[in-house]
Amino acid sequence: MAIDAHDHHLFNAAPSVARMHCIGVAVGDSWTGETIAALLKRRIAQMGRPAAYLKDGGSDLHKAVDLLAEQGLGSPCIDDISHAAACMLKRSYQHHPAFERFLSACGRVSGKRKHTLLACLAPPTVRTKARFMHGHRLCTWAARRLQLSPAGGAKAGSIFARLRACLDELPACKDLIKRFHADAQGLLACQQMLKPQGLSADTQSPCEPLIAAMPSAALRRAFRA
Repeated sequence: MAIDAHDHHLFNAAPSVARMHCIGVAVGDSWTGETIAALLKRRIAQMGRPAAYLKDGGSDLHKAVDLLAEQGLGSPCIDDISHAAACMLKRSYQHHPAFERFLSACGRVSGKRKHTLLACLAPPTVRTKARFMHGHRLCTWAARRLQLSPAGGAKAGSIFARLRACLDELPACKDLIKRFHADAQGLLACQQMLKPQGLSADTQSPCEPLIAAMPSAALRRAFRA
């Protein structure tokens, strides 16, 4: 897909599908950096080099752009905001000592509650590859379930007692859940403004208090940049 390089001058909004044009379609059993580069090279031969690439964080796309640059056909890259924000979260949390424990706790609840009367209380499914794009869903679920996890007050053998029995690891992750949830919600709220309206002084200003409220200093700096 292609869009006019001057779209941001012509329209006071983020790029939309209505203003995009299909410049080629290709189907393959699998795609690699080499095959994507070959496809883009054919498009470049017909239409010229693009002013820039707007892409997600896929390693195959990174490699394709690098291969084209080696052939003198390079163009700047712009990472889309959803993937850029997910990468920032990943850098901040993937090595956090409680993060793997939190994921394990969620998996344990999912395994014990699916196909039971309490299946509606199981955590949302988040693919491993996209866990930092949709991690806020897990944290929202976990924050709500923590309200049910304190011991006592449930009759032995009851539904609530069985639910609490598989939530025993979540309280130990409470600080991580609270922090990750606040960071992810701040990033998500900013994206909800920037995606439809685009980045400008008018949209940057209302994002600032949302960024300032995020607990992770490194994440605040990265997102502001």
